[in-house]
Amino acid sequence: MKTLNQFSKSLFFLVMVFVLSTGVFKLEANIFSSSDLDECANERVAAGLKYKYCYRDKVAAETELSTLKTQFKNEKENLEELITSKNNQIASLDKELANLKLQREEDKKLSDEKIKELQGTIDILQKDSGNREKELLAENKRLQQRFTDEIKKARDALQEEVNRNIKELEALKKDYEDRIAQLQKSENNLKDELSQLKKLTKDQRMELERLKSQEKELEKQLQNEIQLGQIRLKKFHNKLIINIDNRISFDSGKAELKDEILKAFDKIAQILVDFPENRIMIEGHTDDDKITGGRFKDNWQLSTERALSVLRYLLENKKLDKSRFMAAGYGEHSPIVPNTTPQNKALNRRVDIVVVPRVPH
Repeated sequence: MKTLNQFSKSLFFLVMVFVLSTGVFKLEANIFSSSDLDECANERVAAGLKYKYCYRDKVAAETELSTLKTQFKNEKENLEELITSKNNQIASLDKELANLKLQREEDKKLSDEKIKELQGTIDILQKDSGNREKELLAENKRLQQRFTDEIKKARDALQEEVNRNIKELEALKKDYEDRIAQLQKSENNLKDELSQLKKLTKDQRMELERLKSQEKELEKQLQNEIQLGQIRLKKFHNKLIINIDNRISFDSGKAELKDEILKAFDKIAQILVDFPENRIMIEGHTDDDKITGGRFKDNWQLSTERALSVLRYLLENKKLDKSRFMAAGYGEHSPIVPNTTPQNKALNRRVDIVVVPRVPH
């Protein structure tokens, strides 16, 4: 509004200047001096600038007015949409209210009928209250006895579960103690081995380094079997032991090699070829379960036959020197862990390929 007022005043001034400059000034030019004419010309220039600025203000005012009209139109449309939405909500709520009133009337009708029905039942029960009370008391007594029996049964079952858990806990504790003892034994063996290593000569150290290289090559070639737990490698008193799980090597009570282990034995044989100085001992081991029936008399025979099966297959590789190989069966008399659990027994059923380096004295 302020901009429009300024524009009106400026426009009026420009009109006056235009009239004076085009009309009166021409008619009465002879009555003004040259200084008056210069002043009038300056005022004309100033008026032109004012006209220019006023025109710019006019354009800005018109733009602002157009923007305000657009905003007003948008806000009006939004308000109309909001009013329409609210009217629709009101209509929906009115409809829902009517439905609720109708539902309440139906519920009231149903409740009145249910009250009437229950009142009739109460009347019948009051008539037969004597006999019914006796029946209820007897039923209550039977229920109490049944619940007592069930509670006793549940307590007995719980106590049995507690006793079983205690036994399992004791077994686990014993197994844990056995494992601790075995680890302690291994630690002592490692200490002895370390002590022996400190006393080794240069040649002995070189030979043990070769054994270490052989161990790394075995780990590389047998990576899949080791990850599956089918084969385990360990060092013990300067010896490298390749421990092969019986579950993938032999069927229960048999000494014939399974097909799935042959590929691993081929890898082992090829690595043994690359280290011809070592002596190789094939050792068979079992758990302490007694053999009943079958072709083997005892665990001595079974473990020895299994060791021989591994030996014969390895020596099918003609590059191996037979004079460096030996086989022995230990039966159940050289366990890794105590034969106290099925898991421990599975570890004890094995064939060990023991690599013994030629360590000079």
